[in-house]
Amino acid sequence: MSSDSGATVDAAVDPAPDPAEALEVFEGWHRAHENRDTAALGAVLADDVLVHSLFRAEPVRTRDAAVAHFVRTTTTFSGLAMELVSTPAAAANGAVLAEVMFTGRFNGELAWRDCLHHGTGQPFEVPGVVVVHTDQRAVTSVRTLFDRADWLRQIGVPTS
Repeated sequence: MSSDSGATVDAAVDPAPDPAEALEVFEGWHRAHENRDTAALGAVLADDVLVHSLFRAEPVRTRDAAVAHFVRTTTTFSGLAMELVSTPAAAANGAVLAEVMFTGRFNGELAWRDCLHHGTGQPFEVPGVVVVHTDQRAVTSVRTLFDRADWLRQIGVPTS
């Protein structure tokens, strides 16, 4: 395609991310997470979403795998909540950052350092940060950051 100036313009290039749209996508993702609405969660995730977890060596890849990971996580950590502590902030690249408080109870099974740990309802409350990348239409990656050792100590899993 050519512009009026005669310069060639690539029609396939997406416009720069709009921070307001990134926040809307984030809010839909957070609402689905907090409501444990797997259909809404799947609807807001990109087909090739990446979910990075401090409890996994490799990121979860694809929408279906991400929803399955969410179901496993909310089974292992019943009542898992991710309360927003700060107002989410959107960057010019479509990333949204927010300070959160993770709370819930360890009622499932967690494999850690070649040992399977069984929860008995141990509560946890761990501050953290969530970084959600969007392409204005969907969540393309999720990264949760927190003090993993603190979380593990709170649920009775040895850290050393």
